[in-house]
Amino acid sequence: MNQMAGKMGRTRATLQEKGTSSEARSCRILAPRSRIVSMAFRPRGPAARKLSRTQPASARPLWLFLTEPGLAALLLRELKFINAIERKAQAARLHLRNHDLLVLPEVVVKRREVAPRLATNILVAPVFGREEVGARQLDLLAQATRRERVDGLVTSIAGDSFSRGDFLPRLLRELGSRRVRFSESHRRPVWFLAVDDKFYFGFARFNHHDAPGRLRADREGSLPAVIAAAMVFAAKPGSNEVILDPVMGAGTILGEAAQMAPDARLNGCDIDPAAVTIARRTLADVRGARLFHGDSTRADYNGPQISLTLANLPFGKQHRSVSGNRALYEAILRRSLEHAAPIWRAVLVTSDEESLRSAVQTIGGLSLANVADIRIRGQAATIWSLRRS
Repeated sequence: MNQMAGKMGRTRATLQEKGTSSEARSCRILAPRSRIVSMAFRPRGPAARKLSRTQPASARPLWLFLTEPGLAALLLRELKFINAIERKAQAARLHLRNHDLLVLPEVVVKRREVAPRLATNILVAPVFGREEVGARQLDLLAQATRRERVDGLVTSIAGDSFSRGDFLPRLLRELGSRRVRFSESHRRPVWFLAVDDKFYFGFARFNHHDAPGRLRADREGSLPAVIAAAMVFAAKPGSNEVILDPVMGAGTILGEAAQMAPDARLNGCDIDPAAVTIARRTLADVRGARLFHGDSTRADYNGPQISLTLANLPFGKQHRSVSGNRALYEAILRRSLEHAAPIWRAVLVTSDEESLRSAVQTIGGLSLANVADIRIRGQAATIWSLRRS
């Protein structure tokens, strides 16, 4: 396998909401230029009544690795696999609304210039703490903001300790009093992440779009590339794999397989001719990829036997077949098995566990295991591994 981001104040601040659940909130803000006398402030709620615990002035930064919901464990494995962190490193795992978050001390980070395919963003957090943002931390934040030349603030808040209505206006005024000026471009924002009473101010070091060779499929509803990468990583592809995606869509999974298993022979099929056209365009630079239009339940795969099937199985009302997902899944798996090598396995993602289990039981001789419970654009789904038993 190849080794492997209403108005606040009266005149200048702008708030654009990304989420408003009671469990988590996200927003994008521009700083006001007003001033405030107070030099420290606390969140509301039970956390505010506890003893304040802020970082020492000499503390080394923390490293924050964000990924799609449910992929934290796989991301931690990948970071160790690519030698980005110490093999025995332990990470704090936190959950935001739209991300899982790994928090690691700098001392265990071995490589700072890395591009893990399972990460959506990497941030370095020189300012962090619990319960209270103190004057010293605000000074450090202002210095880091100027040093990093950031131009905006992105927030993701889980829990009630750091209330957006109470906390963020004060934060913006404090930064304004320290001559921090944000513009409207937001090309280099500072991130504020809070989970319950823990908070982190992070500066970007990596965005998933910048992963080497990452392909952007121009098709609405395509599987997020980070989830596709997680499926390939979970499959542990070896040398000279013959990979099939029987429902390839725009080719996102095959694109990640091409990067993580560069000597693999890739095969893809889809019943939608428009999807096949996009996949061919997306994978135009992948040597030897065989992509064709057809019904994966009837397609005849000419060529070497398949050693690995990767598939984002259709689910949801808009994708359900006339006969139902169970019959569709069974037909797809049977067709793969008819062309499978003696040593074969599959990594599949779907939200329809009942149909998949039913199909596997009907076929017989297969072992199904849960890899990760995830969310795809807010919808619960599961990555499964499948082998001959």
